[in-house]
Amino acid sequence: MSDIKSSINQVIEEQNIPFEWSQVIFDELENICLEFSDSRVDLTKKPFVTIDGKDAKDFDDAVLCEKNIEGFSLWVAIADVAEVVNKNSEIDKEAFKRGTSIYFPNTVVPMLPEKISNNICSLVPNEKRNVLVCEINFNLDAEINSYNFFEAIICSAHRFTYKEVLEYTKGDSEIINSLESLKILTNKLLKNRQKRSALEIESQEPSLIISDNGNLEKINLPKRLFSHQMIEESMIAANICAAKFIKKNIGFGVYRVHEEPDFIKVDNLKKFFSLKGYSSKALSNPIDQINSFIQHSAKAEEKKVLNVLILQSLKRAKYSTNEIGHFGLQLEEYSHFTSPIRRYPDLIAHRLIKDILNKSKHENSKDFYDEALEELSSLEKRAEISSRQVIQQMICHKLKNYIGDKFSTHVVGVAEFGLFCEIENYFISGLIHVSDLRKDRYIFDSQANILKGRRTGRTFRVGQNIKVQLVNVSPEERKITLIPK
Repeated sequence: MSDIKSSINQVIEEQNIPFEWSQVIFDELENICLEFSDSRVDLTKKPFVTIDGKDAKDFDDAVLCEKNIEGFSLWVAIADVAEVVNKNSEIDKEAFKRGTSIYFPNTVVPMLPEKISNNICSLVPNEKRNVLVCEINFNLDAEINSYNFFEAIICSAHRFTYKEVLEYTKGDSEIINSLESLKILTNKLLKNRQKRSALEIESQEPSLIISDNGNLEKINLPKRLFSHQMIEESMIAANICAAKFIKKNIGFGVYRVHEEPDFIKVDNLKKFFSLKGYSSKALSNPIDQINSFIQHSAKAEEKKVLNVLILQSLKRAKYSTNEIGHFGLQLEEYSHFTSPIRRYPDLIAHRLIKDILNKSKHENSKDFYDEALEELSSLEKRAEISSRQVIQQMICHKLKNYIGDKFSTHVVGVAEFGLFCEIENYFISGLIHVSDLRKDRYIFDSQANILKGRRTGRTFRVGQNIKVQLVNVSPEERKITLIPK
């Protein structure tokens, strides 16, 4: 068995991830087909486009933008999954059980069967598809004036990758006009994002290139392009409108929330950055303090380590019916509505919006959704851990070829038993055990988060560079042993 298959199989078993479809689900799939109702708004002549990664197959959002005298009109069309996945059907129950699609290198464990995710609901080019549209009207300063939700039919005019869309200067004039309008709108939205002090932390995960025989060929750090921001800002705007629309009509929301960090975490960050010669005493607001740490990190050599520390001080985003707001985005109301093919909370938001539009009776209580969203937050965490574990295991397989070699590392974690050091260009950390820090006995100072030599006073702290030798790698345990050199 190849490295990639064994790694994925191990993580699926460890995390108890459902990955097979029952016969009952195949039977339900037989009865699913694409139908177009006359009651839907026909937008098939409009130049909607999708913008996704090169390997994407489940296209769940398409965009169209027009600039006018008053500002901008943005249409965000989202695959109408709720039209084909009925509540409490076997497909629906299995989707809830999975919670989210899990993306591994070269493969995906989808939330929905591929007939739905890659075909019937996917907004593939030149094919009619049912969508739920959020039409947003912005003023010239890119502030939302009004919005409207409705069911429609579109026919995506083009499938772009993030790279291709920036190079599309010759072709369909309607598409070019839409993209140019979206670029202008995006720049204005990014200025607004900056004004409200939304956090901008670089935290990209490595992307693995897997060879035909299933081994790790190359580790990439994907480049973030302006086209990523074009889609992100469009989706954020639609998600804001979804949160407002649901709350306005049913009295509570299905929110994506991100709580303020704990005071003690921010205080520890302040102490750490003060050791780096940076003070934020004049700032009392947590968002201002953390933004100042991000700005300071951007100028530091150990930028990546400092960003990781900042991220570790923040709370996890989760799903809730409580209107807590989103600290990272600095938004009071925010939902997840734009990815119902791969995220179950988005499917919940879709169903609520469609019930409101169709004046259907609202069946479930706030408590029902609270319980469901708590479970879905937990499943999202499982998906993130699983993806990371497979990446780590594949990198470990690669590093087995270099046992005995020397590497540059930087300290990313300090514990009583040793130092966690990230290996340069491999995006994975190994352990230097405290017993291998020779010529002294090192004591852990939890307040300062350092290991300090009792006799010499030598200290080891986060961000330090250390030359190491790789002495052992266990891919199955995702463990790497290092010694200082």
